[in-house]
Amino acid sequence: MKKSFLWAIMVMFVGVPSASAQTLTLDSCRAMALRNNKELQMSALKQEAAHWQRKSALTNYFPRVTAVGTYQWSSREVSLLNKDQKQKLSNMGTNLATAINGEVQQGYADLQQRWTAALQSPEFAQLMQNPEMQAFLAQNPQFAQMLANPAMMQQAMGPYLEQASTAFNTMLSSMASTLNSTGQSIVDAFRTDTRNMAGAAIMLTQPLYMGGKIRAYDKITRLAEQAAGEQHTMEEQDLLVSVDEAYWRIVALQSKKKLAESYLETVKKLDSDVEKIITEGMATKADGLSVKVKVNEAEVANIQVDNGLALSRMALAQLIGLPLDYQFTLANEDDAVTSDGASQLSLSLQPNADMDHAVETALAHRAELRALDIAAQVKEQQVKVARSEYMPNLALTGGYLFSNPNAFNGFEKKFGGMWNVGVVLKVPIVTWGDRIYKVKQAKVEAQMARTQAEEVREKISLQVNQNRQKLQEAQHRLATAIRSQEQADENLRMANLGMKEGVIPVSNVLQAQTAWLSAHSTLADAEIDVRLADLYLLRALGTLR
Repeated sequence: MKKSFLWAIMVMFVGVPSASAQTLTLDSCRAMALRNNKELQMSALKQEAAHWQRKSALTNYFPRVTAVGTYQWSSREVSLLNKDQKQKLSNMGTNLATAINGEVQQGYADLQQRWTAALQSPEFAQLMQNPEMQAFLAQNPQFAQMLANPAMMQQAMGPYLEQASTAFNTMLSSMASTLNSTGQSIVDAFRTDTRNMAGAAIMLTQPLYMGGKIRAYDKITRLAEQAAGEQHTMEEQDLLVSVDEAYWRIVALQSKKKLAESYLETVKKLDSDVEKIITEGMATKADGLSVKVKVNEAEVANIQVDNGLALSRMALAQLIGLPLDYQFTLANEDDAVTSDGASQLSLSLQPNADMDHAVETALAHRAELRALDIAAQVKEQQVKVARSEYMPNLALTGGYLFSNPNAFNGFEKKFGGMWNVGVVLKVPIVTWGDRIYKVKQAKVEAQMARTQAEEVREKISLQVNQNRQKLQEAQHRLATAIRSQEQADENLRMANLGMKEGVIPVSNVLQAQTAWLSAHSTLADAEIDVRLADLYLLRALGTLR
């Protein structure tokens, strides 16, 4: 029950005839083959792939927008300052304070020396003799003592000088600390911190002139899509030929099966008649044994025909997408040559049709020729692609670039970016003849494609002529087979009458039966040969549908 349900589901989706409609016509077999054949499905997928490839090539006309992101860790960072510069900037306050303090101490020592030298100079002695100075010193005896004794003066000025020195040193220390901090901030500001770097960019690229290769690629993909369609058509026609061959092979074997069954019945009846004649003494036992051998041969022939018919049905089932064990009958299995030997064929092309017209029809309809013409056009476009290598390439670019750290405001540890617009020009200068060689190669391949197309045209013309002749020969063989069948029927009828009258031996009847079987078998083969010859001619003309 479960198996029957699954089979019903498969019938609905695959489209095979149900158990109540197991008779298949040639058209239904063709339709099922076109719908279910795996190779044809792959060909259709190739055609679809070529379609999307053409769509992809079309996008080369439009600008491309891309986004790029990156992160990089480095073991060391880039430094804009060397070690000595960093040290000087970090300690510039201390260094400056030390230099100032040294200068002050040296100035103080120089002041003492000059003071001592001034007290000992003649000018000072003359100044001391001045009456006004004498009067001043008289009013200020302590000052007079200090002038007379410099050591006393130094002792009196010591506290004031020490206080001034302390204030000055405090000022220098504060200045040194401030300058050291400022120098260190300068060193820190020059740090790049490039050990951890992150960046991103959004870029737009618009091709302006690529030497014609974009247009050539567009045409190549369009031609490739057409070629895939022609290839699909060829595979469809080849599949139809295979289906028709399998179909008519079954019809022929079914006809031969009927002949074999009829022949078996005939020899069995002859065996019964010969047994009676032997009883009456009109035939010998050797005649009876000869007939029994024919009976055995007829039974073996029936088995062989049944096996061949079963295998042929499996082959057709595989072509049209049915299970190999699916039981079906063909609409033409019951067709046979009529009793008067008239053929039931309906030919698509009469032997007296115009030969030139047939060749022209083939050249206009053969998918192979169209595919080769397309291939030649593809090669010509490839010549343009190779020639485009001579040409300059021009593209417009633009985008936004940002990074962390960035250098747009010193070195900042945050993302910063900028817009940019530019034009890229690429001009080939020296390639050592590579482009010339590629162009020559493409031209040779294009010439090969055109030559191949011409050769195939000649072969197709020859093929059409050959298939027309084969169709005419098959029709002549059919007419001959019809006459031979009529003669064999009459010969067998006369032999059977003669044997009953006792004027013809059994061996002659056996020969007549063998000739009858051969004539009918030849007629069945001839009828199928005409059908197949007509089929092959349609395939050669490219009009098989």
